[in-house]
Amino acid sequence: MFAVFVCLALLVICGAVLVKERRSMLGGLLFALSGMLLLLLGLSEMLVRLANSSEMGGAAVLGIVYGLFPLIFFAIILYFIVNTKTMSTKEGRSFTAKLSALLGINLLIAVPLLLYLIIMGNRGLPYILYYLLIFLLLVDFLMVLFFVCYLFYSLMYQMIPVKKQVDYLIILGSGIRSEEVTPLLKSRLDKALEYYQKNKAAYLVVSGGQGPDEPISEAAAMKKYLLSQGVDEQHILVEDRSTTTLENMLFSKQVIRDHWGKAGLPTVLFSTNNYHVLRGAVYARKAGLKAEGIGAPTAFYFLPSALIREYIAMLVQFKWFSGLMILLCLAFVLYSVLPI
Repeated sequence: MFAVFVCLALLVICGAVLVKERRSMLGGLLFALSGMLLLLLGLSEMLVRLANSSEMGGAAVLGIVYGLFPLIFFAIILYFIVNTKTMSTKEGRSFTAKLSALLGINLLIAVPLLLYLIIMGNRGLPYILYYLLIFLLLVDFLMVLFFVCYLFYSLMYQMIPVKKQVDYLIILGSGIRSEEVTPLLKSRLDKALEYYQKNKAAYLVVSGGQGPDEPISEAAAMKKYLLSQGVDEQHILVEDRSTTTLENMLFSKQVIRDHWGKAGLPTVLFSTNNYHVLRGAVYARKAGLKAEGIGAPTAFYFLPSALIREYIAMLVQFKWFSGLMILLCLAFVLYSVLPI
């Protein structure tokens, strides 16, 4: 009962934080975590009641615990591994393409090993090695747990539709190989055009510099595409210096500020792919730009690796959060080892 109360309290507090600022990463992750824990507690209570209701109920619970859950777990692992093969076929054998397989293999090894060490205890392993393994596996488990929270929060963030009138639409660039936009970048442009058709007074800010292997700037390629779609050139603003998402937001903010010339703040949206919306929103907040994100659809096979990459980038950005998870695991191990 106490655990339920704590989860409910956390859910309410984080919900209040997100109502005020839905780009709060910590608030979003803890909101998703408390929601998942409440769901698990409810499921556990249901299984206990089912087990106590009759002999057949107990057999059903055993069937779920020892049969269905492992089956789902191994099905997820298999999906991640197979997805890497699909990614390699369609996108090439890059490191990003291997991320989903690495996650699948990690789950296959780390989760059973952690359960084994906790249940069976130290059997023949050196004392220090045993607790070092526990520590490393706990850190791994927390990282994966918050990755799941990140997925739920990212989905939740995009489920809230943006219906207000828009003054500026920033389109975040992505790599190009020629003077034409790639399918990934085209989807971002098309998503922005959906909103532009409803807000013809809005201005489109194409944001993206020129990489060493790109023939022109991403902004120039995007402007060329928008002109081919019938957008008035006067409604296209160009930001062609940025090389990162944070620079996209910082430099676009400056372009908008120079162009606005009115009292009050303009209403700004940014368009990117759905897997990138949440990180884009966090960077917009860091840049002091009051802007919400809209997500363009992405090929389903591309999502797992892309989301893993986004999550890793968030951990790198929020080093304090990664450090906090490590400290929590260290505190747990020390509490288990040291006499009270």
